Amino acid sequence: MIEQADSGEPDGAVLLVLGTASDDPLSQLRAGEALSAVLLHATEVGLATSCPLSQPLEVGTSRVVLRAEVLDGTVSPQLVMRVGWAPIVPPLRPTPRRPIDDTIERLPV
Repeated sequence: MIEQADSGEPDGAVLLVLGTASDDPLSQLRAGEALSAVLLHATEVGLATSCPLSQPLEVGTSRVVLRAEVLDGTVSPQLVMRVGWAPIVPPLRPTPRRPIDDTIERLPV
């Protein structure tokens, strides 16, 4: 569990590692496609996600350690993401939107 920064209490979020069977460019592309599906599904079920983290995995030793010690050498890590429930706060007001006719110019046919 990850602790909330303001209270030090666990917030229920977890770190997930998205990995692929190999580490070639096609596998990296597929990982990006999988990330899109994971983020959409998480949003659909009401989970909050943070920005995916790939920077730690850009260091070769970090990738090796994560693959060997966390993933038991089974997959190549591509990125890490934090997923959990968003804190319950008063609902945010909707942001104002301009009318569509103010944003789209219709050309004569």
